[in-house]
Amino acid sequence: MTSLSRALTSSTPRFGLSKRVPEYWRVYEEVRRRIEGFDYVVGSFVPPESELCALLGVSRTTVRKAVEMLVDEGFLAVRRGRGTEVLDFRAVQTLQRISSFSETLRQRGCLVAYRELTVRRVPAPSSVAEGLRLEPGAPVVLVHRLVVADGKPIAIVENHLVPEVVPGLEKKAQRMRVQSLYAFLESEYGITLDGAKDVITALAATAEEARRLRVGPGTPLLIMRRLSSADGQPVECAVLRIVASRYELSVETSKRPRGHT
Repeated sequence: MTSLSRALTSSTPRFGLSKRVPEYWRVYEEVRRRIEGFDYVVGSFVPPESELCALLGVSRTTVRKAVEMLVDEGFLAVRRGRGTEVLDFRAVQTLQRISSFSETLRQRGCLVAYRELTVRRVPAPSSVAEGLRLEPGAPVVLVHRLVVADGKPIAIVENHLVPEVVPGLEKKAQRMRVQSLYAFLESEYGITLDGAKDVITALAATAEEARRLRVGPGTPLLIMRRLSSADGQPVECAVLRIVASRYELSVETSKRPRGHT
């Protein structure tokens, strides 16, 4: 028995599923694990259908169903006459300049859309009030969106903004459906962000987050908390919940100074 087939038969289902899961789901999970673990590297081709059938001891129908799911989720692409190619499924953000999450996705060639958009005033949570230098419970404008890349949900984003900086934003909400928030702030209010601090942690998706992001409960999410400023004053406090398998952060640093202790 090959290592791939052993993994298929012995692995326990993820996301709390029962052991009686369909075979195509087990194939999907194993191939996806190998893609995310870079056993199948970006730009390479997964084994042909007949080889996968032999390796995994399953039917062609089972393999085709699993591959279709991976194609739908942006992990694979069928290249006619060549095979099934492994795609770069991650949004990569390089920390050199301030860029919104949506702008990062577009730079990767993704078609970005926003769903479940709401804009309303809410009392500032304590952490938001502290970051924006407001009194606890002071009103802030909350922009809440589900970010979709190539038709697949990828992140839940909440932006808290200082009301005095964005007067009338609630009435302009519909215009925000077609561009990033940062581009919107620049075009509508002449605000150019000149500084940002990101704090990134990881948590398991709750049942509600998993439902909205179309992933299994417990799927790893990257939690990015950002505080942005303009002209030295804090204007935005954001929280992003990102499907971890589709996002990569790249940090570039300068030369280490001599004599540093």
